[in-house]
Amino acid sequence: MSRAARWAVVLGLVLGAGCRKEPRPVLAPLKLADGRTVSVATLERGRDVYTYYCASCHGERGDGQGPAGTGMRPVPRDFRQGLFKFGDVPAGELPTDAALKRTLRRGLQGTPMFAWDVPEADVEAVVQYLKTFSPRWTQEAPGKPITASEDPWRGREAEAIERGRTVYHVAGAGNAGCSSCHVAYLPRAELAALVEKVTGRKVNLAGADPYTAQARESDHPVAWDAKGEPAKMARVLPPDFLFQAPRTVFPVDATVEGRPYSAQAQREDLYRVIASGVGGAAMPTWKGAIPEENLWALAYYVQTLVDLRDTSEARALKERLRASPAQ
Repeated sequence: MSRAARWAVVLGLVLGAGCRKEPRPVLAPLKLADGRTVSVATLERGRDVYTYYCASCHGERGDGQGPAGTGMRPVPRDFRQGLFKFGDVPAGELPTDAALKRTLRRGLQGTPMFAWDVPEADVEAVVQYLKTFSPRWTQEAPGKPITASEDPWRGREAEAIERGRTVYHVAGAGNAGCSSCHVAYLPRAELAALVEKVTGRKVNLAGADPYTAQARESDHPVAWDAKGEPAKMARVLPPDFLFQAPRTVFPVDATVEGRPYSAQAQREDLYRVIASGVGGAAMPTWKGAIPEENLWALAYYVQTLVDLRDTSEARALKERLRASPAQ
């Protein structure tokens, strides 16, 4: 959808909503659990921004049930939960303001969440206004931000990718075993040999399909009951990196936040989401769970898959993997 068309949709919904002439709730200063107090002026500005840019999908009450959100997949976030996928904090904890602002400025790949080019003061205001939808913000402080360590593989990319391949495909012994939820990218015999080499454990992949991901339970609603409470939760399919774009990772050379997106920036974004995990989904927080050098190696390896996305090489690799014998 072009930018002009997006604006037409949003404005049409806003103007339609404006005809109801319902009085707007009076706002009071918002006392956050981290000690800050958000002024009424900021909240009122945030409400105006939210009404123009967000309510058509996320709903006036922040419940994810806006008129334009009907049928969207993934469904718009229900802000009443205070649960966010990408927060720069351990998965499930309240996000940092910086993470929320980044999502607003960049949007989310493969979703209807666009990047919004609005003034910084509006971004700040709407981030604070989002906090009025969930009592979590007045009861809990945001999680401790997860920061990236220095990349230990700089200048040794080939070594990093080789290590990352093991970290991705093997569980335990300091490895993440990502392929157990996502998919594997090694032929069956090579995968079995790698697992045995690292863990000493034999695996029989005859008849197994390590190349098809299975949907996982999440804490994000897709249906609500008559009282507006979540009645059904989404099942989330872990991305196959050869064909699905990670939400917070962009193609190299794309323009992101007005700047060219570099390979290093892409790798750092992969590190960030792997380290933090995904709130409300099965993706755990890996920071502290595996060695830092393995976490960075994983970012290098996944980057090689992201770079192949939707290419003829990706389709050929998938065909070879599916046809691979167990021994």
